Amino acid sequence: MKNIIIFGGSGFIGLHFINHLLINKNFNFIYSIDIEEPVDVFRKRQLTKLKKNKKIIFIKKDIKESLLDLNINDVDLIVDFAAIHKEPGHNEKEYFDTNVNGSKNICEFAISVNCRNIIFTSSISVYGIGDHEKGEYTKPNPNTPYGKSKLIAEKNYLNWQNNNPKIRFLTICRPGVVFGPGENGNVTRLVNAIKKRIFFYMGNKDLKKGGIYIKELVNTITWMNYNQINKKFNNVELYNATFYPCPTIFNFVTSISNIFEIKSNHFGLPKNLIKFLIFLSSFVTKNLNTKSNYHYNRLNKLFISNFVKPDILLKHNYRYLYNIDSSLLDWKKTNSSDWD
Repeated sequence: MKNIIIFGGSGFIGLHFINHLLINKNFNFIYSIDIEEPVDVFRKRQLTKLKKNKKIIFIKKDIKESLLDLNINDVDLIVDFAAIHKEPGHNEKEYFDTNVNGSKNICEFAISVNCRNIIFTSSISVYGIGDHEKGEYTKPNPNTPYGKSKLIAEKNYLNWQNNNPKIRFLTICRPGVVFGPGENGNVTRLVNAIKKRIFFYMGNKDLKKGGIYIKELVNTITWMNYNQINKKFNNVELYNATFYPCPTIFNFVTSISNIFEIKSNHFGLPKNLIKFLIFLSSFVTKNLNTKSNYHYNRLNKLFISNFVKPDILLKHNYRYLYNIDSSLLDWKKTNSSDWD
């Protein structure tokens, strides 16, 4: 492999993906392209370390703009991790400006440099809401701007591949809830709540939360794409990246509690009572800063099921490297400050 371009290379997934590539060393140069550098301690530390590697070149660029001025040749692989994704956190237009227009610009760039291999991380948000099990053959029905923008981006990449289907390879990954070192998201908040002994179930103990450990995610991506370019899989593969069987909130809580040696018999309140309280407080919570843990939309996510099955990974006999327990232990070992 010659040169690899990673859009969104300074993000949570991007940095872990670069570290994963460094293990194999099957490249000449990695070009990490992002609009900004990370602000959290763990990712800043990772980025500082990677900048010492002369085979990794960092470029500041916004994918909403044309990419044709990038002076990079002999590109074997393009990876798109760049996205506006936090919900709540952005207005509707921002999701489409970055996720949709960005995918168009990346496809245009791929054509200009004659790159025949693209990896794109989409999202299980394209399936929409519902407690039913969702697999790759489930018809997408996104109900959020983020999910809608990701589905359109998928179609842009599929159109790129369809224009030369015999020689172009496309890997579309739909990750579930991705967690691990540097995540600073829902699972990190769950860890902190359990550690502080302020966690309780909100009538959602058995709610399905299709998730995957970050190191498992990047392994599935490289594994899938490798088998495609070696003609073992189809030139186009679209797959869900989640643990199997689909974990529940109870599974996450139990594993985290065991690590902290806390009895996991957390009490719970009835779901209808919690929903009523959220409704009563909505005149306040809807007006909170979108980054607040108590924003109305974020509170309602506590009752949204991510019941997703990775049928394609199972079909191809993918062997998982981690489960919930081992992934959480590895996370604590990799970045103990998230757990201290």
